Amino acid sequence: MGLDGNLVVVEGPDGAGKTTLARALLEQLNSIDHPHRLLGFPGNEPGTLGRHVYELHHDPTRFDVNSMHEASLQILHIGAHVDAIEIQILPDLKRGVSIILDRYWWSTWVYGATSGVTNGSLERMIEVEKFHWAGRLPTIVFLVDAKDSFRQDIPRERWNELRSAYRRLMDIEEGKYPIMRIPNTELIAGPVDEMVQACRKGAE
Repeated sequence: MGLDGNLVVVEGPDGAGKTTLARALLEQLNSIDHPHRLLGFPGNEPGTLGRHVYELHHDPTRFDVNSMHEASLQILHIGAHVDAIEIQILPDLKRGVSIILDRYWWSTWVYGATSGVTNGSLERMIEVEKFHWAGRLPTIVFLVDAKDSFRQDIPRERWNELRSAYRRLMDIEEGKYPIMRIPNTELIAGPVDEMVQACRKGAE
């Protein structure tokens, strides 16, 4: 591994088991390799903009917000991403700390596109985030995919729409940085072992 830390991204729709796998991957890597830190987009750490955006997203009426345009919501997420990139992620990477990032700008693209945000709007907001990444690309992106959602509150039609959008984006991004699709089941050990091996290979 070089002086900088590795940026490992775990992506996928809500209900694919993404966060569970990210936590299991963190535990495995920390037990055998260079220490990693798990962070998520938009973020859920107390005292951060990401935490505020997370709470606003999931409980808007608490903040006296009765409705939000989907583009506005995604712009708020981008703002939280930029804040985390500049304050936490890039400084940690430069100090040699490796990051496992639960979500990336991929989620902005997928959830925005499947909720009716125009391509022009999405492209512009994502370009802002890419600017703040300052050319830093992921060491690897794991796209966690599952035939069925592990969450009962996600309708099948919505689930299939999200899966298809993530696969389209994977095809678009193929060749720009390493991407690995991880078929997920309730058995976590297999996918995690595969992810650990890919991370260690990418760090060589």
